Amino acid sequence: MAEKKKVTANEIYDLLLNEFKIKEQIGSVEIILGGISAKYNGKDAIGDLLQEWLGQWLKQKNFYFRQHPNTQEFPDFLLAEDNKSGYLEIKTFNASATPAFDIANFDSYNKSLLIKPERLDADYLIFGYKMVDSVLSVDNLWLMKVWEMAGNSGANPVNMQTKNGQPYNLRPIKWYAKTAKNKPFADKVTFLNAIAETLEKYSHSTGSYSENWLENVKKKYFENTGIKL
Repeated sequence: MAEKKKVTANEIYDLLLNEFKIKEQIGSVEIILGGISAKYNGKDAIGDLLQEWLGQWLKQKNFYFRQHPNTQEFPDFLLAEDNKSGYLEIKTFNASATPAFDIANFDSYNKSLLIKPERLDADYLIFGYKMVDSVLSVDNLWLMKVWEMAGNSGANPVNMQTKNGQPYNLRPIKWYAKTAKNKPFADKVTFLNAIAETLEKYSHSTGSYSENWLENVKKKYFENTGIKL
């Protein structure tokens, strides 16, 4: 068996766009049970299915990747043999609507940065898809860092979903809109500062982990990567 080829997120993105020409491909989703088939025209399952499809595409290309046994664990794909780099997350949204996927749970993400702040450097492969009359297509594809799709919301330093007036999930902004009121963050430090401001705003509900959160993340990032934020 041929040795698996190491590949970066940027190479995956470039191959999907320019060699595979994913924006020119069309497909469908079908269920077969007891010899009876039915085409799927919904959108709820498309995210999971595109992730499964990408895994098969990577296998077909004989690219090295790993996945956690727990499919809910970050990241969706590990492109490196260590557990410190090569993080690739897959996000999808209906291209006919505003992106409203969850980047991550607010508290879980912030707590994870205290342990594994290199998660900040993860790549996000984002599929903007369309499903029309059971025909699936990829309208656009992006490769982004978390701060490039996050931004402020006006109401909060960082755009997020709230429940009962409390932070719940980090959400993207419409990063590709040329006339958008809210712009993506310039870099990871600006993004971290916005998270810290949000933690301060909701300090009564974010728990003890929020105390000196920004300083602790920066310290741990330096310990793990040797790079000072």
